[in-house]
Parts: sequence; C-alpha cells; structure tokens
Amino acid sequence: MSLSARVPSTAATNLFVPSLYLNQVIEAAKSDLVNLAAVNNEWVSGAKMGNVFYLPKTNTVTATEVVIGTKGTSLNHLNTTGVTVTMNQFYEAPIDIDTMTSTQTQVQREMFAKTESAYAIQVAIDLYISSLYSTLNSSSVKGADGSAITDDLLIDLMELLDEANAKRDGGRSLILDPSGVADMMKFDKFVANMYVAIGAVANGVIGNNHPIYGCTVRVTNNLTATTTGNYCVMMHKDAIAAKVQIQNAWVKEFEELHEIRYSVDALYGASEAQDAFGIPFYSRKA
Repeated sequence: MSLSARVPSTAATNLFVPSLYLNQVIEAAKSDLVNLAAVNNEWVSGAKMGNVFYLPKTNTVTATEVVIGTKGTSLNHLNTTGVTVTMNQFYEAPIDIDTMTSTQTQVQREMFAKTESAYAIQVAIDLYISSLYSTLNSSSVKGADGSAITDDLLIDLMELLDEANAKRDGGRSLILDPSGVADMMKFDKFVANMYVAIGAVANGVIGNNHPIYGCTVRVTNNLTATTTGNYCVMMHKDAIAAKVQIQNAWVKEFEELHEIRYSVDALYGASEAQDAFGIPFYSRKA
C-alpha cells in the first residue's frame, strides 16, 4: 500500500527519498525444452550455412531358400532414399545495454542478457523440431482435435510403433502439452507407476521409460498449435534427425554507440528420418 501523502510533499519529487532497486531479478517464465532431447542429434559440429548432410539409410533384405546348383540373387541393403538434413536455420538473439546503465545499475544485467539470449535460441530450435511432428506417419494425425487424450489412444500409438519395428531401447518419447498430462492424470496405470512408485522428474520429464507405454513422458509448451489443441507425438528418437551448431555467446562493445551487445547465434537443421517411427496426435487444448 502506498502512502497517501508525504510531509513535506516535495520529499519524493526532489529525490530526498530515492527509489532503490534490489540486486535480484524475477526471471521471465520459461517453458521446458524437451524436443531436441527427444530426437537424434548425434551430429553436432563442423556445420556451415547451406550445408546439406546426407545420412545413408538402409533397407531390410529378405532371405530366400537355397537352391542347389543355383547362384543366389544378390540383395541390395542400400536400396532406399537417404535422409538429408540442410543447415538452413540461422537465428540470433541480440541484447544491447548502454554503457552508462551497465556502469550504474545495481542489477547484473549482463548475466541476465546472456541467459535470455541463449534461451531464446533454444526455444527457436525446439519449435522448429516440433513443427516436423505433424509430418510423421505420412501426415496422418491420430485422435480428434480438441478431444481429451485417452488410454486407448496411447495404446494404439504404441502398437503402431511396435508394428513399424521402432525399437524399445529407451529411445521412445511421448511428448505432450500440459492438457495432455492433465488427461493422463486420470489413468490409474500412469499415476500409480510414475508418481507413486518412481516420482516425478524435473526439466519437462514426467517419467522415464514408462513400464506400460514404453516411453519417456515429456511435457512442453513448445508445440505447433492446431485449430484447438496442439500436435503431440509418440516417437522413437530416430524419427527425426537434427544437426545443431550453437556458437558460444559473444560480447562486443560499440564504443561509438556507447553500447555493449550480448548475443547467441545458432545454425541448425532438422529433417524427418523414419516416417513410421513417429505418430502425431491431437491434444485437447493449446
């Protein structure tokens, strides 16, 4: 509650009572970054703008019965189209601080400038990867936009991944928005196994390798919106290939402008690698 009056009334206006700022800052709310961690990002250095990376892709071959006296037909294990990842996303997040403010402020603005710049770049990468979810499974999205996620839906997604031979090797993820997690809280099997027996895990991971669905359950607000909900996904990490080269945060002083610039740049690309290894589905609410 502010004071209604001061005696004398000029005490504040004449700066006898100065305004002071604490040296702590309330940080902006930040969404969890889970999308890059859920895809195959093993190729992470030495890229340049415009580079196109070709990832060889094999196909399975079929054994045939031996016919005595007949040479078997040679099989081609590379008879498939390779995956390309193009480094065509180049983003920056510059923040300027004038030298007078930098000198006089009681708040460590430089530290927060670096933090916010880096986070902005990470969000851009996360959003770009999530934009590919709806293209998986030949762009066939399961469920109904705006409808609650059901246990039957998740079991169907799991079955489709099994039929596509997506390995159960700890590389599967179920990526949801907050409404999807709220829907799953009504599933006894989910709550009992993940929250009671194991406990929640931080940083956007709700549960590691759920014993029923065989997925690491992740939650984020960095998903592509549909008309009512978002495009969520159940996928193996090999469904999407990503390559990221994040430059170190840099600082440059422009003396003639009396400004200091803090920035982080990122060069990255991502592409669908195994179409059947990911099944997109709708959530209830964006």
